Amino acid sequence: MATNRNSRIDSKEFVEQFLSELKAILESDTFEIERDLDILPKKRNESATDPYTTINTMADLEFDANDVCEELKAITVEDYAETMLDDRNVTAPPFFVFYRNIQTRYVYIKVKIRDRATGKVFCVSFHFARYPKPSPLPYEG
Repeated sequence: MATNRNSRIDSKEFVEQFLSELKAILESDTFEIERDLDILPKKRNESATDPYTTINTMADLEFDANDVCEELKAITVEDYAETMLDDRNVTAPPFFVFYRNIQTRYVYIKVKIRDRATGKVFCVSFHFARYPKPSPLPYEG
């Protein structure tokens, strides 16, 4: 599963700790989706017509940022695929990669806690899986 040197498989406990912190931020009374949840609609090199962009997947699912936030809260350790270093800043918090079955299709979710102190979450990917979901995932089943 770890396809390059920028990814690793974290322990189940470490992933559970991340998910616990993520949910605590998303469910906090001070969390505001518009201000505190960044969702990247598409990457620079992606075509606007690519069905695998976040913006097109959200449109197909009829999702808005609130729906994405609800899916982030629903992620479990069984959905975990890998942890990826931020290739733009190796000292920044890593991204956690998950696969969730949403409306009968797997969605690839890549998310990080950008700033724990201010409760900022960055979802760089929330799109239909371009490639088959690795099976089994590390903690599936």
